[in-house]
Amino acid sequence: MSGDRTISDHPNGRAGKVGYFWLLVDRDGCDAILADTLDLAGAETYGELLTHPCGHYDFWEKMKRRGPAWLRARNLSAALLSTEYEDWPRGRVVYSPSQDRFYIYADSRIQTPARIALVRQRFQISGSNVAISGDSHYRPPPASVIEDTET
Repeated sequence: MSGDRTISDHPNGRAGKVGYFWLLVDRDGCDAILADTLDLAGAETYGELLTHPCGHYDFWEKMKRRGPAWLRARNLSAALLSTEYEDWPRGRVVYSPSQDRFYIYADSRIQTPARIALVRQRFQISGSNVAISGDSHYRPPPASVIEDTET
């Protein structure tokens, strides 16, 4: 996983991260965010946005190779190893320097105040300049693992 330092060398002084994430259930039965994040200074430019250059699939495969001990160290169940990356609600955070705005694209099951707060905390996004939206990539599979209700 990427480092977790807060940047201070971005031209506008903006702290925060970009990357992709999943909403999972930890071993205590609580909502948890599993994410790969990048500081804005290390992000890749994609059009007018800053984003993480990697994606959900590659990270999930790497997580499977890391095995149960890696998951337990993060208070996550080894049962995740028998699931696929699309089985869990997921999303991505990007940043628009021209608008000084973070965009959270997420499965509709993540778009609750408590779950968005978890995403914002994990990506170190403060303030009100955040837009939350759905994306056709992040739709629930027919047999969803996470329910629509908050924990």
